Amino acid sequence: MTRDDKRRQNRRLGLILASVALVFFLGFMAKVVMMTR
Repeated sequence: MTRDDKRRQNRRLGLILASVALVFFLGFMAKVVMMTR
């Protein structure tokens, strides 16, 4: 495995983690908005 492969894999993992965190954050915000109404 070359260094470029490792870097590409790390970037993909970062994107996956970021999207998962974003989904959780949006879900949490939606729940808060629903509860405050």
